[in-house]
Order: sequence, then structure tokens, then C-alpha cells
Amino acid sequence: MSAIHRSLPPSPATADYLRQFWLAAGGDPALLSQVAITGQGALPSAFAVTEFATAAIGAAGLAMAEFVAAGAGAAGAPAVPAVEVDQRLASFWFGTSLRPIGWSMPPLWDAVAGDYRAADGWIRLHTNAPHHRDAALAVLGVAADRDAVARAVAGWRADELEAAVVEHNGCAAAMRGLDAWRQHPQGQSVAAEPLLHRAASGGGARPAWRISRQRPLQGLRVLDLTRILAGPVATRFLAGFGADVLRIDPPGWEEPGTVPEVVLGKRCARLDLKSAEGLATLQRLLSQADVLIHGYRADALARLGLDAERRRQLNPTLVDVSLDAYGWSGEWRGRRGFDSLVQMSTGIA
Repeated sequence: MSAIHRSLPPSPATADYLRQFWLAAGGDPALLSQVAITGQGALPSAFAVTEFATAAIGAAGLAMAEFVAAGAGAAGAPAVPAVEVDQRLASFWFGTSLRPIGWSMPPLWDAVAGDYRAADGWIRLHTNAPHHRDAALAVLGVAADRDAVARAVAGWRADELEAAVVEHNGCAAAMRGLDAWRQHPQGQSVAAEPLLHRAASGGGARPAWRISRQRPLQGLRVLDLTRILAGPVATRFLAGFGADVLRIDPPGWEEPGTVPEVVLGKRCARLDLKSAEGLATLQRLLSQADVLIHGYRADALARLGLDAERRRQLNPTLVDVSLDAYGWSGEWRGRRGFDSLVQMSTGIA
């Protein structure tokens, strides 16, 4: 017995997201008709999360289909395969895909991380990394005890505590509403930016690897220098289509609650970029990679002598992808950020 999948017209929200994503990536709008939506069900949210998930997977799938067509080798312009997205499965994939059997997932957060009531609102402290936790505790002047932290936070204005923790190289975000973020200088800076910044470099030799329909990215070497959460999900997608993904973490960095989810299909290694040997190894890996995806702050690699120009010198054909929490302009462009903090800042929380 075979299942029957009935295609549905994309909802207005899904169609709008899909078009925005595809055009931002430089896609041909004529190909949008190749994406069909099936399935029922939605994630519970005040926002159109299922539509967002469906469109994101649809755009990524369409790019993969276009890539397969480009590698078909047939005369003329080969047809781009149709793409079908099940919005129920897309919703699941935007959650967790692991269900432990006989073992338990480690907690996602350390004992201090979380939302706290300040004197005039709420603030989130992100303290999973030891140095981020130390920064927050130094500002508050308390030990790593949640009750003590809560009492100390209650005496601060949320925005003043946020600024103080950030000044100490920590991670925090005061909770703002949607309107407050629209009026915030950083919110206005982000709103004025394109969804993606793209720049084309000089053409290089076509890679020697063969593009197959089953594993179209097989042979593609991806260097993954990303953390929670957008970057690891992007590189997981590439690994799922056959790319050889190497994730590099610094010594001592631990994400036990998310690593089992986001390293599927990847190889992992640790590298101390503060050592001469580690930095030399990274430069060698960069020279051999086809794609680099990193989520460091905009100036972090530059301080190591590996700014965008140097990376291009090491590897003129490198596809260089950078992620930034709070955008590429405005006073917050170099601010440390994670998904949960961005949600607090922008009104999602």
C-alpha cells in the first residue's frame, strides 16, 4: 500500500517567507513554483513558526535541487527537480529529533542560566560557558546560587544590568516588546539591513567531485566553526546531503544538551586557536576547505589574523559564511549573543 500525499498551496505566510528567503539568497523567482507543500499540523506559538520552518526547508531544498540540476551534465539547461515539504515533519525538525532510550539527555542549561525579574522588568542571563557565568556573577557580586542571583538581579534595572554584564564580556539580554525593539537603535539598524549580505568573489576552477542525486554534496569539505544554534543546524543540513563536515570546538567548550542533536553526520575535533600550533592547523584546514561556516563575533577571527581578506588569500575559492547575532551594523554588531538572548531582545520572548 502506498501513501498518497496531497499538495497544498502554500499559506500566505509560508509563501511570503519562502520568497524572502529565496530572493535573499539570489534565487530565480521563477523556480518558486517548484516547491509543493504537504502535510498538516503546526507548532504551538504566537508566531508563524511552522510556516517559517516550512519555508526555510523549502528554500534550502530548492537550492539543493538547483545544485543537482546544475551537476546533471546534460546539454542545455536541465530541469530543476520538484521539491516537496511536509509541514508537519518540518515542524518536528525545528524541535528535537532525538528521543533517548535507556539514557537521559543532559540539561540544556546550567544552574544559573535563565530569566530573572529585575527592578523594572525581566532579564535573561546566559551562563552555560564558564567565562560567561563568571562575568555575570562578578557584576552581581554573588556566588553561583540561583536564589542569590535572583535577589541580586532584583536590585538592578534590566537594561543597566544587561549593559554591565556585556561590558564584562558576559551574555545577557533585557526583555523588550516588539514595539520597543522596533524603536531601539539596534532594532532599526537590523531592519535596515538585507536578510543576507552577499558578495561574489573571482571565479575559481570547478570542483572535481561528481554531483549525484542521492548525495549531491558528497566530496564537499565544510569547516564548521559554529555554536548554538543556527550554525550547527545549517551544517547538519549539509552533512545530511553528503558533505564532509568537520566541527571544531575549543578545549573546554561543552554543549552536552545539544551536541547529540546537532553533530549528526559530522566529525568533531578540538583546537586551541590561542596557540601557534592550533592557529597553524586552522589555516591549513581553511586552505583545504570548500566551505567555511563560522559564528564568531565579527572581530574575533580578525584578532587571530584571519579576517575575511586573509581567509580569501589562504583559499581564493572558499565559500565563506558568517553568522552574527545582532546584525552587521549598529552599536551591537559585535555583541555576544545566542538564540535565547536574541528572542529576549527582539520581542519574541
